Amino acid sequence: MSDTRNIIRMINVKLLATLWLSVVSTNTRQASGLQIGPLLSTCVDACQRGCHEIRTVQASRISSGSPLKVELKESQDPRSALTEADAAAQRAIVGALRAEWGDELRIVGEEDDDEEFKASLANMDFKPLRRDMFDDDIGETMDIDPSEIIIYVDPLDGTREFVEGRLANCQVLVGVAIGGESVAGAIGIPFPADVGSGVVGETLTRGPYPLEHNIDGVKYPRPHHATGDSTDEVMVACRKGAIHRFGGSNVIYGGAGNKILAAALGEVACSIQHKVGGPWDLCAPEAILKAMGGKITDLFGEEIAIYKSDAPARCNERGYLATPPGSETLFHEKLAANMLALPEVQKYRDELENESK
Repeated sequence: MSDTRNIIRMINVKLLATLWLSVVSTNTRQASGLQIGPLLSTCVDACQRGCHEIRTVQASRISSGSPLKVELKESQDPRSALTEADAAAQRAIVGALRAEWGDELRIVGEEDDDEEFKASLANMDFKPLRRDMFDDDIGETMDIDPSEIIIYVDPLDGTREFVEGRLANCQVLVGVAIGGESVAGAIGIPFPADVGSGVVGETLTRGPYPLEHNIDGVKYPRPHHATGDSTDEVMVACRKGAIHRFGGSNVIYGGAGNKILAAALGEVACSIQHKVGGPWDLCAPEAILKAMGGKITDLFGEEIAIYKSDAPARCNERGYLATPPGSETLFHEKLAANMLALPEVQKYRDELENESK
């Protein structure tokens, strides 16, 4: 990797789009290579459309008073919920991107396994996506071979939270991986309508979001360690271990993207999760965190490898540790060492590695 630079921008008050650009050296460039600026611009536009679809479903849900249609991909796991909002957002995002770039660009959506969804795209028309949002910020870059690019789409990160009405935790994630590394991403925030602002080269802020009660310094003393509400043995141990070593308190954030964005914006001292659904959960927020100067590894302190063609089996179950800009690299290393020293984490890692052999 060479010629690395960071570009940070908030497109509007409902959308964060960030680029961590590493030009990939290769001997297999094609004449029809893609430019990162126009590609990221279309991802941002598609992300906005996904947010619109989710808000539309929510508005219909409220006006009709009808219960939301929910399907559990895993019958006993509320985190596997799939709603009409997921489907509508995925159609808007994936359909528009495929219409824009054709078959030369690989797009992987969380809900791609749905054959009915795939068939529905063939009968839909999509308005062209904008390609010019980053003309002034990025300009021309080296052409990138489309075969090295994968777009990862999570149409509704935090579906369980959407079902439960905890809307502030919901996000739309569109990430760009090049050569097996997360390099760019757009995070759409459909709720609320006003989340803050930001410009190139300045820190993005959104206040005590999404859990306003976290400002209660007596009940939730700092530093804050963000996790989900999993009761799995390894996560219970991670929460206790972080507080025992670094003090502070545990705060619950829904959605992988939301937790990592909380670290990117410095709302929390760290975000910890032992597993994710897939690369679509990590690609966009990882790029944003890195671009803003934060650090992310898997739960065991190793490089995130989930986008690589030779990624370890069950790579999604290696989770992540995310720490914010301004926190020294040494803190992340201490956090990872602390997690790995926990017997429950050692047991969890051994189980993953033994089953992968």
